[in-house]
Amino acid sequence: MVEILQNKQNTEKIEFNASDNGKALGKCAGVLMGDTFVFDELECDDFWVDGLVRAILNLMDLHGIEKARFDFDDEAQLQRLRKLGFVNNAEKTIDNIAKFFDENKKCTKM
Repeated sequence: MVEILQNKQNTEKIEFNASDNGKALGKCAGVLMGDTFVFDELECDDFWVDGLVRAILNLMDLHGIEKARFDFDDEAQLQRLRKLGFVNNAEKTIDNIAKFFDENKKCTKM
């Protein structure tokens, strides 16, 4: 059974991991800087990007955090996020997470 769960043992970052019966499938992590969540790790196959990023965005939305930024210099990482609609501007930000979810209700495939 595939699970996407928060790794609460990581006290330095907010991290979510995808796994299947204990086998690691990927992770996504970052830090809260003021009123913005900053993604700085994304290690997974394309298939898991949407679920892992949405898991963190959902947690931030539940805690009243409105903004997110993707702090990746790697163009390949940014391209993955663009294909899924997470990055649409030069600043690599989501200015309103709740609005993002309203406009992008379905998970997408790459």
